[in-house]
Amino acid sequence: TDALKFAEFLPAVLRAIFVENWQPTATPPPFPDRQTLVREVKANRKDHNLASEDSIAEVAAALRRNVDTADLDRILATLPPGAVAYWAP
Repeated sequence: TDALKFAEFLPAVLRAIFVENWQPTATPPPFPDRQTLVREVKANRKDHNLASEDSIAEVAAALRRNVDTADLDRILATLPPGAVAYWAP
């Protein structure tokens, strides 16, 4: 599946976090819009959450600083547009 293609690229610990509680037989939901994703990030640990409006982009930038971006972009090119936009620089 698309999720495993992406997870395979990640370093081991990030890969484990990414697939934690994953239900491989479940039909994946449509990729949410950016505002929905930002609200989800901000709702996580709501009493101790310091996430900014740019937190998703900040995480994407941190990932790109620590992986081979050519490999990341190659994998993203095979994923749905929502995933590509999510991990865009």
